[in-house]
Amino acid sequence: MREQRRHIHLAALVLAVTIPLAGCGGEGGAPGNGESPDSGSEKGKRARQSGPSRGDGAIPAKGVLVKAWCTVPANNPAKVTVEAWNPTSWKQVGSTTFTLPAQTVLTDDDAKTPLSELCDDGMIEPGETDDEDDGPNGFAEPRLRQLFNDDFSKLAVVLSDSRTGGTRAAVVTPDGRKTMLTKGGESDFADAPTEQHPVFAPGSEGTEVWYMTKGKEDETPRIFSTKVSGGKAGTPIARGAGDRLTLQRPGFTLAGRPASAITASILRVSPNGRKAAGFHELQGMNVVDVPRRATTQRDDDAPLFPLPDACRPWAWTDNTTVLCGPRELTEDDPARKNNFWTVDTTRLRKDETAPEGATGKPILPTTSRKNTLRALSPDGRQMIITSRQGPREEHFRVATEPGSTPEKIESTGADQALRSGFVLEWR
Repeated sequence: MREQRRHIHLAALVLAVTIPLAGCGGEGGAPGNGESPDSGSEKGKRARQSGPSRGDGAIPAKGVLVKAWCTVPANNPAKVTVEAWNPTSWKQVGSTTFTLPAQTVLTDDDAKTPLSELCDDGMIEPGETDDEDDGPNGFAEPRLRQLFNDDFSKLAVVLSDSRTGGTRAAVVTPDGRKTMLTKGGESDFADAPTEQHPVFAPGSEGTEVWYMTKGKEDETPRIFSTKVSGGKAGTPIARGAGDRLTLQRPGFTLAGRPASAITASILRVSPNGRKAAGFHELQGMNVVDVPRRATTQRDDDAPLFPLPDACRPWAWTDNTTVLCGPRELTEDDPARKNNFWTVDTTRLRKDETAPEGATGKPILPTTSRKNTLRALSPDGRQMIITSRQGPREEHFRVATEPGSTPEKIESTGADQALRSGFVLEWR
């Protein structure tokens, strides 16, 4: 459904470019005025009802739930809003808004970018119905978080050039500044650039961004990093070959320090950055060791430690324990159908089926409710879920131990905080 919407609205939503990107650099114009999303769908209503950002300034460094959402008005620039909420009082304690340049790529049709997933909910036309089974957005994958630098003061985007078909990676700030990642072509007769999927390296304080080239059909995509500021800013550093991005492999995620790019999907990284759990194309859900050097890791590079068939990894509760939810194709256990549980990855073996003893017991009581993980606490001991019964959505806080009793969150602020967008981080 979401992929179909991206193709249907491509012509309307990817705006024309009037300035060649090869000559762009430095700062852009000031941000324009936006408006609430014009959407008759349930998810569009969630975004509209979230109301305007309070503009409180910086996002606090800890003790907050950070979410982001995107609006794509018909006649105004698209905007990305980041909000910080106190997960106890459920009061908004910080916010910032990015007004996107007109040439920003908002769909995956021209170039892959995690921004397309973030902005997907804002792309529904008035009167169009969304798939009710989608429910709320689950806890965001790390690559969505990596669209932003550590303090959420910069956002990585892809800009398109309608005259050449080229795409360039860039960084924008809330005050409207725009900085291209690379210096541009060295020759007037050079090929148009095909940069895509820019993400910030965690812990780099916004100084380093990784991106990949789309390449031609017969070429292997390459992954590069570059400094946004300081010495050698704009000079690409080759990091290795990447897997070609597809619907099943929508992007890459940076993990570890120094950072390594992993092109598996549904990827979740352990707190210490040493392991990652995710889907490797044609090879199922697995845990892999993250390389301890700046490099790339493709689907067929690393030894795979298979997760149990029913497990869709949502997060790590500690450095060895994966928090699982059910996979759609393996919902054969009624106690796990709408539930969560953990897997002890120290019990997994290379290229072998996961032993039964690795799987923990269900965390939630067995019900017919549809439950979505929205956030996991920094210590991995608590999670926030949205639970659906028909059209009604309720929010609960629950421990990540087996047999825990969910505690309903009564505050109206929680509904406002969780109604739209993606929770990127609980820190």
